[in-house]
Amino acid sequence: MTGSAMAAETDPGRIHLLEEQIRDLQAVHTQLVTYAEDLNRTYLELRLRLQQMTVLSAIATRLVRARSIDGAARTSLDGLSSLFPRVHGRIYIEDRRGAIKLLAERGSDGLGADSSVYDAAARAGRASLQPVIHTNGTGPEPANIVSIGLEARGRTFGALVVARTEAFSEHDLHVLELLAHGVAVAVENARLYQETRRLAITDPTTGIFNFRQFRSTLAQEIQKAKRLHYPIGLLMIDIDHFKDFNDLHGHPKGNIALKAVARAIVHGLRQTDTVARYGGEEFAVILPGCDHEALWAVAEKIRDCVARAPIRLGNGSPAPHVTVSVGGAWQDPAGADAAGLLSLADDALYRAKEKGRNRSEVGELASSERPSEGPAELALSERRSEEPGRGAPRPGSEDSQKRGQPKPGPEDSGIG
Repeated sequence: MTGSAMAAETDPGRIHLLEEQIRDLQAVHTQLVTYAEDLNRTYLELRLRLQQMTVLSAIATRLVRARSIDGAARTSLDGLSSLFPRVHGRIYIEDRRGAIKLLAERGSDGLGADSSVYDAAARAGRASLQPVIHTNGTGPEPANIVSIGLEARGRTFGALVVARTEAFSEHDLHVLELLAHGVAVAVENARLYQETRRLAITDPTTGIFNFRQFRSTLAQEIQKAKRLHYPIGLLMIDIDHFKDFNDLHGHPKGNIALKAVARAIVHGLRQTDTVARYGGEEFAVILPGCDHEALWAVAEKIRDCVARAPIRLGNGSPAPHVTVSVGGAWQDPAGADAAGLLSLADDALYRAKEKGRNRSEVGELASSERPSEGPAELALSERRSEEPGRGAPRPGSEDSQKRGQPKPGPEDSGIG
């Protein structure tokens, strides 16, 4: 090595310059590592957000198909578990009195928070326009609770309450707000759907099933009787001298009488029986498993219940009473037929009227008299529904928990 080269290597200025360059390179490396970490963190956050948006989209798709309030709540809480692992979720809605009640819950129950804490959070979230965040420190680990009001059609009717040990970020709150909005819309749509179906099968005057639902239920019950091999009975009930009642008291009071008679009939039936307003002042009752002897007993029980039921007109005068004529028929399962059953019950009803009214008559369809089944199975019922004063069919739907009355509407759960 030459002397000049050795001098250059030991030159303090050159050494200092090299050290500065090394420090600069190290600083750049540190910055690049930081940038890489930031980029990776941003990528993971964006990936998580994309996953959450995908899950929210899937939840929204399922919520659109929800046809019941409970179904909408279950779908929402299932989606919440997919969005945020290890969370506890609750959905609250109003009851008929306007108080808030728990509809459904899902998720981890090891957060140590008492149910009253969630209830209080739900009330606070319902009353606020923004998410309400609360920390509960009573358990082994502090639980962070967020409550968001459920609002649809300009009215807040419930709350979504979510709890977990980790704090909620701004993005988490945004995701929960989107979920709460979807829950609110789905619950409101389900309420409207159920209310529409309830109105479609309900007679608006009496609150019991209408003619079309009766026709649908009769066909179903006959098929069930054939499948399970039990008899089926039918009662036709007509209010005696109802025109005279209307002429004396007026048609609004006549509607009160129809309601009172419907309540009396329902009171005399089993849970498995179905009562409907057939049209005008006539009612029909389907009695699965009812033979001749039982049919007569039921007819007399209903007649007695109606005769003893006061018609409270609310005008200070003594409550009048009405009577009914009842015609019944039954069939064994082998040849059960809707048209024949209706025809016999109708004939029995007219016999009861001809014999003085306020009485029961029961007929039976003999095997040789059974008509063949066909498309005109309910032709008689359709013809009678078109007669003056007998009402017209209304759209109908599913059965109910109380076979004498339509399923309670969503107003019983406080929504709407």
